[in-house]
Amino acid sequence: MELQELFKKKVFSFPKPVELIRRFTCTTTEEKSLVLDFFSGTSPTAHAVLDLNKEDNGKRKFIMVQLPEPCDEHSEAHKAGYKTIAEIGKERIRRAAAKIKKEHPEYQGDLGFKVFKLDSTNIKPWDANYDTLEDDLLSSVESLKPDRSAEDILHEILLKYGMDLTLPVTEHRISGKTVFEVNSGELLVCLEDGISLEVAEGIGALAKKLSPEIVRVVFKDSGFADDIVKTNTMQVLKQFGIDDVKSI
Repeated sequence: MELQELFKKKVFSFPKPVELIRRFTCTTTEEKSLVLDFFSGTSPTAHAVLDLNKEDNGKRKFIMVQLPEPCDEHSEAHKAGYKTIAEIGKERIRRAAAKIKKEHPEYQGDLGFKVFKLDSTNIKPWDANYDTLEDDLLSSVESLKPDRSAEDILHEILLKYGMDLTLPVTEHRISGKTVFEVNSGELLVCLEDGISLEVAEGIGALAKKLSPEIVRVVFKDSGFADDIVKTNTMQVLKQFGIDDVKSI
């Protein structure tokens, strides 16, 4: 059994056989298909897609959807440190990819994947209360929730723009600030504090170097010291031909 072979123990009862899913996938998809499994369990569908791509050099992609269903605390999976079925699925994909890489070192196909969890927006909602108005006004100075990472916010921005979550993302350091470059410069995002005109000039120079067909720039609104810096930043970017600039 493929799952037991990968984990060297029985971490799940009655997993779907990869060979069966391979047959379904092979006969119903083309080499560049997107395969979606709404009830992915331990992700045998992802395993099957990786195997098929390896065999025919296909470029199939997969989306696995699984609720964080807890593993029984007495199960082998729980004892091995897997608290949910989703965690088993993620580890299975890693191990299946590692196995392919080990057994077929010449294979150059994509064996990576990203993991996303459904959550609420990263942006604070405006919900003022008369009794706490002063505190609400002060807290609204920072529009982003404090427990969210820059990567969380970046991926929400991608969703807002209707961009693919699998697009390549490159990090740059410009005047001491992190700038995310998405899809060869189509989107440039800086979510740091203390944004200066040097940062704006660096972003403009990066966009000019990459020269994408369209350029969109997003900042964190509270990252500007004041409205003067914000206005001047917009003017600097306009000099580089960048008009689509937003702050959140």
